[in-house]
Amino acid sequence: LEGPLDGEIADQLHTLFRSGKRDLLEFILKHDILPEEVFHGVEQHKKFLAVKDFEKKLESTATESVWQKWFSENSWVLGSEFVRILDERAIDTGNIADYLMQAYDGFLDIIEIKRPHPDIKFWSSNRDHNNIVPSSDLIKAVTQAHAYVYEVEREVNSVKFAKRMDGVEAVKPRCVLVFGRSNNWDDDEKRAYRILNSSYHNLTIMTYDHVLARAERMLGRSPMIPGNGAEF
Repeated sequence: LEGPLDGEIADQLHTLFRSGKRDLLEFILKHDILPEEVFHGVEQHKKFLAVKDFEKKLESTATESVWQKWFSENSWVLGSEFVRILDERAIDTGNIADYLMQAYDGFLDIIEIKRPHPDIKFWSSNRDHNNIVPSSDLIKAVTQAHAYVYEVEREVNSVKFAKRMDGVEAVKPRCVLVFGRSNNWDDDEKRAYRILNSSYHNLTIMTYDHVLARAERMLGRSPMIPGNGAEF
């Protein structure tokens, strides 16, 4: 939120939205808030509530369909890289992504999410030559993400595919994979994550805690790097 509604005023609006119409009206008149500013305040409040809901879901065993619905309603947490979620999810008859997105540059990208669950680990419990390595679950998710990118690339020259994608062109598609938790990672795991992501040129892996930290930063809540208490 920018302008006169940032910081303290935004916090006051959060309170006023819960207190009743009279208090809210008096606040608007007192501060000479324009309709556009009220709109931004409402949007900020909705995002604030969405993040609270995200945090509650992280403590539950919400199904993947529940998470898909949440991301559909709150695609802003994925960052300014994306403009909109396309109505179409099917790449072809055998490959259906969670989300096909129009990126800020106008081209097609892919979002794939795997629900966080205590039994679904990010890292393998066994090291390889003392190196931290991805779990079998993560390897499967990465393989699927790469398969989606490959199938989209195969459709680059398809007129029918372009029409189904509402004219959004597929050029060197990228994929964001949301997988697992990182709230209790140690320094070695954080370094391993950095190395893992650097090995891909068209895939970015984020944990649910990374998504939460990004959302909090976008709301100006000074989030922390998941796991070590430093600013993100």
